[in-house]
Amino acid sequence: MTKDGTMVGLRAALMVMALGCVSTVNAASTVTVNISGTVLGSPPCVINNDRLISVFFGDVQTADIDGRYKNITIPYSLDCSRAVTNQVRMQVKGNGTWFLPGLLAVPGNTELGISIKKDGAALAMNTWANFDGSKQPVLQAVLIKRAQNSEIKNGTFSASATLLVEYQ
Repeated sequence: MTKDGTMVGLRAALMVMALGCVSTVNAASTVTVNISGTVLGSPPCVINNDRLISVFFGDVQTADIDGRYKNITIPYSLDCSRAVTNQVRMQVKGNGTWFLPGLLAVPGNTELGISIKKDGAALAMNTWANFDGSKQPVLQAVLIKRAQNSEIKNGTFSASATLLVEYQ
């Protein structure tokens, strides 16, 4: 073979090797990789040190229920010192009564509801209310009848709701 023939053969061999490498790269398999985790941060507001809030009405005279009788202050704590702003809002989330959805329903006592008040004004169920995070709102619960002549069932009663607080 001449020098030119050797070069042509060498070039052809190199081309075949190069094409073989390219086809090997194209034949590689692929696998999807899922990466997951949970980022945990401290909550900006802590309600009642993460403990249950309980309100006790004690003995109630049904004839006295008028929207002012048994106005109980809800004992709770609220720490929003880690919030990045003092613009905070709260909501009491729960089932409203059939006769006034803004009142907390009392299961088994359809003529009775509980009004939640924030700083003396009604806080309708499932509705956000803004407040200054540097000052904890006073929350109160008061019993409400559907009508003055409503018949309230005698016996124990209970209702539950969730207090939500978030900063904006």
